[in-house]
Amino acid sequence: MSIRALSRLLGRSTIDPEVAKAYEKGRISEILAEYDFSPETRRGLETIEAQSFEEFAALALDLLETIEAEALASIAPDPRQGLGADAVVEGEEQAA
Repeated sequence: MSIRALSRLLGRSTIDPEVAKAYEKGRISEILAEYDFSPETRRGLETIEAQSFEEFAALALDLLETIEAEALASIAPDPRQGLGADAVVEGEEQAA
């Protein structure tokens, strides 16, 4: 799971200043390669433009939350939407 990999990366960055230094030197792809990101997710993370590693981390979290929410929505329908396209709408009669 990408969020878990990002959490490990961010956790490492709190104890290893080389992570932030690698980002600042434009070498984030080297760091990302050490974690279990899908190729598409990794490309998305590599395209993030931020002024600092902290800003990168926040934007990366937003990106991964969006990616995973979209993936989940494609797998399972939102239960608030009903079971089918013709779900009962308020005011319609229901069969007994």
